[in-house]
Amino acid sequence: MTDIFNFILVMVSLILAIGVTHLIQRIAEIIRARDEVPLDWLQLTWALSLFVVATIYWWSLWDMRNANWLFPKFFLLLLAPTLLNFAVSLLVASDPARGASGARFNLARIRVPFMLVMAAFTFLVTWDAYFIGTEPAWTAYRPVQIWSLGLYLVGAAASGLFAQRAVGVLTLLTYAIAGLIYRFLPGAFGA
Repeated sequence: MTDIFNFILVMVSLILAIGVTHLIQRIAEIIRARDEVPLDWLQLTWALSLFVVATIYWWSLWDMRNANWLFPKFFLLLLAPTLLNFAVSLLVASDPARGASGARFNLARIRVPFMLVMAAFTFLVTWDAYFIGTEPAWTAYRPVQIWSLGLYLVGAAASGLFAQRAVGVLTLLTYAIAGLIYRFLPGAFGA
């Protein structure tokens, strides 16, 4: 089954790579245009969070190497990187009317859809390995995933700038610390 896993991982990796590439290119454009459009550290915090979560997600896929792969499981696996790409597009969308630099980051405009897409992503990655059959219903990482889901729901509900900054920083810290602790080696929870 390792050969089919490698085959499946190619498509998932491509989708993740496209999202990460888009994220890096747009952040570079934003930094280059910082004289015209001021940098927003909250947008950069979220961009770094998305980069870290994409990396952790890809690394965690090793847990699924021994699954009995069928098309429905493959399709389920493709949903998470697709949602992550959608979140990247919301966070660093280009505005053709304003040129390559895009418009000033406006969290109020994208907050609810961005947070809900990331909540859907988090819900999906919380349970995907369980439904694919490579992870028990409860793992040591489950509280971190539930906490992250809660952060996104708070981010969607709370419109205040202080709350948004707190959610952004807590999300980045959660991914960085939990990723280091729980995902240091591949195969942390899988068979």
